[in-house]
Amino acid sequence: MSDESAVHLESGARLSAEAARALGAGAGQSARAVGRAGRMLLVEVEGGDGPAVPWDRDLVLCGDVRAFPLADLLQLVHAAGKSGFLLFQYGTEEKAIYLSRGEVVFAGSNLEADRLGLCLLRVGMLTRDQLEAAERRFHGATRFGKILVELGFLTPRDLWEGVKTQVEEIVRSLFSYTAGWIHFWEGEIEPDNTVRLSLPTHRLIDEGLARRDELLRFIAQLEDARTRIRARPGARRTPCSENERAVLEALAEDGSYGALCHRTGLDPRTAARTLQFLQLTGQVQIDSAASGAGDDFATADDDVVREAVSLHCKLIFELTAPLVAVDGPQAVAERINRIVAESVARGRRLFAGLAFDARAGLDPSLVEHRALRLPGDRIREVDETLGEIVAYLEFELRNHPSIADAAPFLEAVDPLRAMLIR
Repeated sequence: MSDESAVHLESGARLSAEAARALGAGAGQSARAVGRAGRMLLVEVEGGDGPAVPWDRDLVLCGDVRAFPLADLLQLVHAAGKSGFLLFQYGTEEKAIYLSRGEVVFAGSNLEADRLGLCLLRVGMLTRDQLEAAERRFHGATRFGKILVELGFLTPRDLWEGVKTQVEEIVRSLFSYTAGWIHFWEGEIEPDNTVRLSLPTHRLIDEGLARRDELLRFIAQLEDARTRIRARPGARRTPCSENERAVLEALAEDGSYGALCHRTGLDPRTAARTLQFLQLTGQVQIDSAASGAGDDFATADDDVVREAVSLHCKLIFELTAPLVAVDGPQAVAERINRIVAESVARGRRLFAGLAFDARAGLDPSLVEHRALRLPGDRIREVDETLGEIVAYLEFELRNHPSIADAAPFLEAVDPLRAMLIR
């Protein structure tokens, strides 16, 4: 095998061209080991537009956000007072946070929506005309912020506040992701342009979670069949990202949210964030008959919804365990999923797209994500939908031929059941 058909690892090992392609590397791209744990090796393929990872530091934490919410992982690093570099990846999207003694000191992103100019436009520190003028002057050999000061649009103090705002927005935006990976390298690492934030990390986490819930409510509004989205006629087009251009083009054909996501290829979360920005800048109008003030139901607080989902999922887990012990997880999952399918067919929105896995498990974070996006009386929907699974499991325990006495199992979950009585 020739040198040209391999991707070189700086540690001295080599990957064949076939292995490199399987890892997503292109011809001639180099790669390097950035972390090892026993037989496991983490390899960085160089040449992307994301922040460079500190391969000379110790990689001490990796996590799948589907299993470990990002807020929990960042809270762990914060509570431990760790310094280092935290990298979040979701598909081609990358965001990085620099921490010193548990506090965020800087953040970066490879998304156009997180660029300094668009961030300052969103918060009202720049006008559209000023942003367009600065974009025309910008070139790769200088900093965008410096151009804003040279043009007189910002004072140096304004720029400092603006960069702080950008960093805070990047951190807050992380909590709207329900999938992706994080990696954390420990050790003091100074970015090129460190800005000390005025908000403590725990406040950023709280605000990020609130922003996530706001986004979920917005998605629920967009998914309502009565909602229509339209581009404002004659609205001025600002320099926008690829996502924003795709959304505006899709709106020329259909004003429904589902059709928009299908035509643009954007996931619901990304499409919703793009629409939020386009609405803020006056480029789209969102008409919905589902305003909260006119609804004839009481909308439960998000924390109450989370608690209801958590308690139901714990109860389902406890009731499923003895059935799995006698029949095996796959058989139990198949039976429960038949109940789930029937529930969805009857219009239960909570279970749409969800199922018990091969281990007869149900991911509480996925259920919570769905529940927070539901329109209407979310608590009632959670209680009735998950309560139906609980009722089925209790029935099966009482009538299972291999379980002589179900009473001990049912009595053991009485405290959980009592907590669900409202």
